[in-house]
Amino acid sequence: MEAALYDPADGYYTSRAAIGYEGDFLTSPDLGPTFGKALSRAMGEFWAALGHPPSWDLVEAGAGRGVLMRDLLGTLGRERPEAARGVRPAIVEVSPRLRDQQALALEGRELRYASVARALAPIDGVVFANEVLDAFPVHILVRGTDGVREVFVAVEDGRFVEVLRAPSHPDLRLRIPDTVPAGGRWEASPAAEGWLAGIAAALSRGYLLLIDYGADEAGLLARSGAGTVRGYARHRLVEDPLAEPGTHDLTASVNFTAIRRAAEGAGLQHVGTSTQRDVLLALGAREAVARPSGPLDLLRATSRRSAVETLLDPRGLGAFVVMCFAKEAPQDGLSLFGPPRPPGHAYP
Repeated sequence: MEAALYDPADGYYTSRAAIGYEGDFLTSPDLGPTFGKALSRAMGEFWAALGHPPSWDLVEAGAGRGVLMRDLLGTLGRERPEAARGVRPAIVEVSPRLRDQQALALEGRELRYASVARALAPIDGVVFANEVLDAFPVHILVRGTDGVREVFVAVEDGRFVEVLRAPSHPDLRLRIPDTVPAGGRWEASPAAEGWLAGIAAALSRGYLLLIDYGADEAGLLARSGAGTVRGYARHRLVEDPLAEPGTHDLTASVNFTAIRRAAEGAGLQHVGTSTQRDVLLALGAREAVARPSGPLDLLRATSRRSAVETLLDPRGLGAFVVMCFAKEAPQDGLSLFGPPRPPGHAYP
């Protein structure tokens, strides 16, 4: 999985990642500026909670095509100009291909780049990541009659196939819950947990905001041992994730119980967890708009409403998990985990 996604020459993210309507998958920022506008309010609140510092870091990990950072900074400049004046935006990105797209989307912005968060340390402000955790490689563990086994990849008759072997690391045997049934699969991502440790070490003061698809351990166990590793190409599931590695995305649902455990173990404090739907509503995603004055305005308003409802869909993007952590920063009074806010509400 790591090679298929990140091989320097042939990995999906390094050589051909395609995001958006014309690509292999959509993310929330691709639906318009509403997502970035809502998150900018959270960033403004984080800045206020930190005491309105005259300069502060805003770091996006895995920024895709740069659309979210562009929308967020634009809204911050309009709604919180005092926060925007001191912001130091930065992107942590390993893909040269995506860096080029980000530079195009953010043309004219003074921006720092890094391949790992520690290169930006000390970070005093906010780190956020939308659909990054799901792209870390996972170990697939299987509970067999002879104990815990791990799924490896081998070649048979010229094609990649799965084979079961002893776990590649002894402690992986401890990662699979006892309630996973015989023959059932369970995924663990030490890589994602190590990434969290790196973020925690680089963050001197501030917040970490994570948004992704997945569930807590109980939710994943409810799948009765069904694995979640899958591939996407042209907005469709790939029939065989092992076929043609590097030509399509590979992903796995995030275990947010493991993520919280790793973050707290690295010294971060859990602020809150909710769904994308509830967080966006709390941040005013459903705003009152002026009555359309003509056919074109009506078409635009209808398109915006459709995009908002897609972001809030409890069976789709609205079910994504939003998890926030703090380090040496206040944890109370943040709107993103509060009730839906009425149109025109003033944020702290």
